[in-house]
Amino acid sequence: MTPARFRNGSLRRSRAKDSLLSMISASHETRTPPESLLGNRNFVLLWCAYAVSAMGDHLSEMAILKTQDALSADVDITPLSARMTFTFFVPFFLLAPLAGVLADRLPRRALMVAADVARCVIMFCFVVLIGWMQDWGTWGPVLPLLFVGLFAAVFSPARSALLPTLIRPGQLVRANGMISGLGIIATMAAAKIGGYLADHYAPVIAFRIDAGTFLLSAVLLMVLIPPPQLAPASSRRTTPSTLGELRAGFRYARSHKHVLELIAVASLVWFCGPLVNSVIPAIVRDVYHGSYGAMSNYRAFLGLGFILGAIIIAVLGDALRSEIAMTWGLFGIAGGIAVFASSVFLGFEPTTLAWIGAVGVVLAGMFAVAVMASFNSLLQRTVADRFRGRVFGVKDVCCTGALLLATGALGVPAWSQVDRWAGYILLVVAGVTFGAGLVTLFVRLHRGAHGTGLTAAENLNEFLAKFWWRLKLVGRPTVPRKGAVILTANHTCSADPLFLSAAVSYRPISFMVAVEFTNWPIVRFFLRMVECIPVKRDGRDTAATKHAIRHLRSGKALGIFIEGRIVPPGETVEPKDGVAMLALKTGAEVIPAHISGVVYHDSIVRGLLARHRARVHFGRPVDLSEFRKADHARDAVREATRKIHAAILALAPSHNGENADGVAEAV
Repeated sequence: MTPARFRNGSLRRSRAKDSLLSMISASHETRTPPESLLGNRNFVLLWCAYAVSAMGDHLSEMAILKTQDALSADVDITPLSARMTFTFFVPFFLLAPLAGVLADRLPRRALMVAADVARCVIMFCFVVLIGWMQDWGTWGPVLPLLFVGLFAAVFSPARSALLPTLIRPGQLVRANGMISGLGIIATMAAAKIGGYLADHYAPVIAFRIDAGTFLLSAVLLMVLIPPPQLAPASSRRTTPSTLGELRAGFRYARSHKHVLELIAVASLVWFCGPLVNSVIPAIVRDVYHGSYGAMSNYRAFLGLGFILGAIIIAVLGDALRSEIAMTWGLFGIAGGIAVFASSVFLGFEPTTLAWIGAVGVVLAGMFAVAVMASFNSLLQRTVADRFRGRVFGVKDVCCTGALLLATGALGVPAWSQVDRWAGYILLVVAGVTFGAGLVTLFVRLHRGAHGTGLTAAENLNEFLAKFWWRLKLVGRPTVPRKGAVILTANHTCSADPLFLSAAVSYRPISFMVAVEFTNWPIVRFFLRMVECIPVKRDGRDTAATKHAIRHLRSGKALGIFIEGRIVPPGETVEPKDGVAMLALKTGAEVIPAHISGVVYHDSIVRGLLARHRARVHFGRPVDLSEFRKADHARDAVREATRKIHAAILALAPSHNGENADGVAEAV
C-alpha cells in the first residue's frame, strides 16, 4: 500500500471513529439528567463514593501515630504529624498537571476505580509496608502514605471532571457544595472513628477497615454509568500542549496584581493550617493529657468549624463583600489560634484547658472557611473565563507548595524536642495571620476611591443595609458617577439615607439633614465625613441653601427627601420646592428614587434598629429643561416640583410586584 493510500485510509477510519463517538454522545445527551440531584442515580453514587474515599484518606492517621508509640513522652509527635501531611500531599504538588491530562485522555470512572483499588491494596498491606520501611530513617514509617497520596492525586481531577457530565449545568454549584459538605462530614467521622480504633484496637484493624472504605468506593463507582468520553478530535492537534497551557496560566497570574494577591492569601492559609494541625497531637498529649481519641476530636473540631463557617457564609449571603470577609476572616483565624495557644500557657486544670483549646480550634476553622470561600469567589469574578481553570490550577500548585513548605519545615530537619515549642509555633502563626489581615485591610482601604475613613464607613453601612435591613435593589442605580446630581426620594424612616447610600456605594451622597442631628456625638462624626449639610426646620435657612448650591456647583452629589419629613403610611403631604429650586439654579441632574418595604416607626432610634425589607428603585433622570427658561420662576419651580414628585411615585411597586415602568420588584 502506498503512503498516500495509507494516509487516506487512516483519515477515513479517524473520521468514522469521530462520527461514531459523536453519535454515541448525541444519544446520551437526549437522556437529560433528572431535575433533582438526589433523584440522579449517577450523582448519588459519585457523591457517596467520594465521601467514602475521603473517609479512607484520613481514617488511619491515629493508627499510624500508634505504630510509632506517639503517646510516649519520648516521641516528638509534632514533626511526625508534619511528615505524615507532607508525604501525603507531595504527589498532589508534583503530579497535578499530569493527573489532569490523564483525566482528559482516559476513561474517568476507570481511573477512579483503579485509584481506589490501588489504595485498597496499599492499606491492606500497610502494616507490612511500615515494618519494611521502619528502618529507613525518620521518614520510613510514613513513606507508605506517599503511594496513598499518589492515587488520591489521580482520583481527584477525574472526579472533578466527571461530575459536570452527570448533572445539569444549572446544578453544578449545588452539586459541588453537597460534595464538599459531605467530604467535611466524612473527614470528621474518619477522625472520630480512627481515634476510637487507635485507642481500643491494634493498628492493623484500622488499616483493614480503611482498605474496606476504598473497596466500597470502587464498587459504588463500578455501578455508575458515565456518559461516553470523547477522545480529542484530530482538529485539536494544533492546540497548545499541556505544558504550554500551564505556562500561560502562570503568566496570566503573574501579570495580574490582584490575582497574585489573592493567591498569596490562599497560600498563607494553606501554610498556617498544616502548622496548626501538626502541633495538635503534641498539645493534646502534653497539655490536656489526652489519648488518640482526644487527638482525633480536635481534628473533628476543626471540621466542625468548617461547617459552622459555611453556614455563616450562607446566612450572610451577599451582604458581606468578599474582600471584607477575607480581611476579617484573617483576623478571626488569628484570634482562634491565639485562643488555642493560650491553653498552652495558662495554668488551669487540663479539662479546662482542653475546652479552651477546642473553642480556639473551632473558631480558627470557622474563619478559615470564610477566607477560602471569599478567595474563590473573588478569583472567579476576577479571572477571565478562558483562563479560569488554569489559574485555579496555579492556585492549587501554590497552595499545595505552601503546605509542603510548612510541614517540611517541621518534618524534614532533624529537630529535637519540637513539641515543647508547640505553643510558640501557634503564637507565631497567629501573629503572621493577624499581620496578613492588617495588610489586606490597608490595601483595600487605601485603594478605595473615597479615602480610607469614608471607604470603611461605606463598607460598614453597606453590610448593615444588606444584612440587617435586607436591602434589595429594584433594577439598577441610575445615579451618574460624576457631575452635579440631586438624588431625591420619598421619606419612610430614619434609615432612608443609609439605604440610598448603600444602593449607590460607588459614589458618596451628601444629605441635607436637620441641624439637631449634627450635635449627636457619633452621628456628627459620620455626617461630617460625608459632607452632609445641616438645615433648620423652619424652611428659611439661606445659609444652608447657599451651602447646597456651592456643593452642587463643585460637581458633587446631594440627597434631599422631597417630602421634607418622614411620612406615615397612608398620609399624603405636599412636596417641598427645594429640590426643584436647587436643580434649576445649578443645572444639576435630578434622579428620582422610591423606597418601599419599610416598617414605620415614629421613633428615630426604633426606625434604625427595626428589621426592614427595604427596596430601592431608581428612575431615569427627570427632564426639567422646559422650566429652565420659564418667565414666572415661582410657578416654574412649583411645576418642576410636581413633576419630580410624580416621577418618584411612579416608581412605587403595585400589587402585582411591578412599578409603573414594568420592572419587577425582586431582583
